[in-house]
Formats: sequence, C-alpha cells, structure tokens
Amino acid sequence: MTDAADGSAARTSHDDLQYDRIGEDYELSKTLPLTWYVERPSVLGLLADVRGKDVLDLACGTGVYTRHARRLGADHVLGVDISPKMIEACRATEERTRLGVEYAVGDASELPRLGEFDVLLAAYLFNYADSPEALERMARACARNLRAGGALRAFVAHPDFDFDRPLPERYGFSFEREPDPAHDGRIRVTAHTDPRISFSAYLPSGRAFEEAFAAAGFYDCSWDAVQLSVEGELEHGPAYWDDFRANPPWTVFHCAKCTEGSAA
Repeated sequence: MTDAADGSAARTSHDDLQYDRIGEDYELSKTLPLTWYVERPSVLGLLADVRGKDVLDLACGTGVYTRHARRLGADHVLGVDISPKMIEACRATEERTRLGVEYAVGDASELPRLGEFDVLLAAYLFNYADSPEALERMARACARNLRAGGALRAFVAHPDFDFDRPLPERYGFSFEREPDPAHDGRIRVTAHTDPRISFSAYLPSGRAFEEAFAAAGFYDCSWDAVQLSVEGELEHGPAYWDDFRANPPWTVFHCAKCTEGSAA
C-alpha cells in the first residue's frame, strides 16, 4: 500500500507533527497500568469479532492494535496514520514479523476512499478534532471507507472527564487543561514513561460526536464503558482502581454506516 495522497497526505501543523517527535517511544505508554489493564482489553474487545472481515485501523500509531486485528483473524487489515514516523515504525515491525498487514500515511480528516471495510477502528483519533467541523470531516472520511452497515468503533477520551475529580496520575498519566484561545477543550496528556511522552488533544462533547456522525450518514450511535481486566484487579487489588472508577478518562463510542442515503 502506497501512502494516501491527493488531499490526504500528512499535514504539517504543530499537532500533526507531535507524533513524529514521539516516534517509537509511543509504544512505551502501552506498558502503563491504565493502558495495559484498561485500554488494551477495551480495544481488543472492539476487535473480538473481526475474523474474516476487512479492518481499517485509522490513527494506527505504531500498529499495536492493527497487528492484533490480523492475529485475531481479520482478512485484510490496513493501518493509516498521519505521522510518517509512526508508519515507518509499523513497516519496520512488519518487516521483522510478517503478518500481511498494510500501512499508509494519511490524514483522517481528508482521507479518500481506500477501500470498503467491514470494521473501522479509531483509537484516540477523534480527540484530535479541534472543532465540530473537524469532527464531521473525520466522520465523513470514515463513512467513505466503510461498507453499508459497516461498524465504526472508537476508543476516545471521555467527553465528561472531570478535572475536579480524581485524576489518573497513579496509573501513569496526567491530564491537564491546556489554554488555547482559538479552541475550547484543549488538553495535554502526559504518559509517565522514560522518557516521558506528552501530546495535545481535545475533548469534544458527546453531543458533538453524535451530531457529526449522524450528519456523515451513521446511525445507532451509542456509548459503552471501558473494561478493566480481571488481571488488573488481581495484580493491584480493587481499591487501587477507585480513582479510575470515580472518573474514567476513556470511553467507547460505536455507530454503524447507514445502508442507504449515506451523507459521506
């Protein structure tokens, strides 16, 4: 798969380049308690039924879940990320351990039709939409790449995350408000790895999500709680997770592409 071009090539704004600076260090965050015991089981749950299906992993990062989709039996798997450095890391891993996964550089807000997929996975993608209009552009790009009836499954920062309630520092992450006169809801997320990894994101409202995807031709929008694995409970004990339960930083968003009259 060559890199997606003609309107979908990676942009060069500050936010788009932040992952080029992080590069392969991003994988370090996958070992922290919150990612290992909450993010990982939650995202793998979104891929539980992909055997024999075509899967697009949009904003694939270093391809951790892209490769899982293939290992779980997906037929055709394509990972797309805006960061060339991230895609380089994905392709290097594919060279070392060939699974038959394809990768491409592309901007999720301007992505052309790359194929017709049964499942589109988007982990963290929509939290880089800095306005309702940007979120709707991403939603329309998703619709262009799903078959009628295809499923969109997103792992996102919780729209109702409360900065005045328990924060996730004990689990390896900092969430902080980041002043931005041009945009509301900008936050800085820091993973307490060595070296530390920090990036900017946004918190669109739940209503903004639902309106954007309805306008793009999706239906049956719904939200689910993330999963804390049994292993996490056993490793740390139930009380360790009290702050997480009181103020979960992430949630899951689902919807399906309309079978007729898609607005994509």
